[in-house]
Amino acid sequence: MGLLGAKGLDWHEKMTAARWAHTLLNGSFATEHATVDQLTRTQPEKLNRLLWHPLCISALNTPPEIASARVFQNVIRGAFGGRNLHSDLLLPRCDLTALFPAPAAARIVELGGSVRLSSRVTALGPTPDRITLRTCNDADSYSHVILAVAPQHLADLIFPVAELNQLAIGMADYRYQAIATVYIQYDPAFKLHKPLLALAGGPAQFVFDRGQSHGQAGLLAFVASAATHLPTDWMDQAEAQLRRSARPGKAHWRKSIIEKQATYACIPHLARPATRTQHPRIFLAGDYTDGAYPATLESATLSGVQSANFLLEQL
Repeated sequence: MGLLGAKGLDWHEKMTAARWAHTLLNGSFATEHATVDQLTRTQPEKLNRLLWHPLCISALNTPPEIASARVFQNVIRGAFGGRNLHSDLLLPRCDLTALFPAPAAARIVELGGSVRLSSRVTALGPTPDRITLRTCNDADSYSHVILAVAPQHLADLIFPVAELNQLAIGMADYRYQAIATVYIQYDPAFKLHKPLLALAGGPAQFVFDRGQSHGQAGLLAFVASAATHLPTDWMDQAEAQLRRSARPGKAHWRKSIIEKQATYACIPHLARPATRTQHPRIFLAGDYTDGAYPATLESATLSGVQSANFLLEQL
């Protein structure tokens, strides 16, 4: 129903997109080596420009020219191949830390556990029956550990563990993509007609109205995914994208944040490690582990649950 009500596409284009989506949902999987650009080659240019390629960039944070077609197909099937609620778009009204990590940490403490903040683990020390975690200030030993670090930090941490040498070497094949966000404060009276709008024809793919979601009136957040090669005037271009359909007035201030290694590049045939490692006491958790989806919160959550279940089997 969302596709049928979409603006910017005529009826024929909507039906073409619907037929191809049906093929993605019910047809055979793309080959392991195929890219999204190759997968969508039979689609009209307008559909690729307005629908499939922006969807690829936002979901995989990887340009369609190098993005994995199979993972893209998994995303389409996961969102649209099941129940209606699987494609619901949820916009939090607080920051993500307050949404889940902070309550989860409080629950751990409530149950008798401990949460140590600002205590980065710098080294692992395996023994036959324990794993020692060393920080800058101290060291503690545990029967099992789940390493929930970003993939770019994994290799240095695990390389001293003999059983994980090959895994550490394999992580060198990972490449990374940036995500850029610019916060722009307009007059507090201004607001978008929706909390979230898609943008076309420029570096930003989406703009969020934080006045509607977080009570920060007039503050917009423009997001550019796969932002490794942004033009120097990308903030000006993002504003120009918005001005094609809205009149926000003059910006009061702007602040940009560019996370250069926001996610791994989700390329074809990427070797993603299993959550269960070659060391019986060490497990992995993260969106980079073996799974159907790209670097997303959903993928990280599925990985963490799987890793925890594997660990519990050994207790």
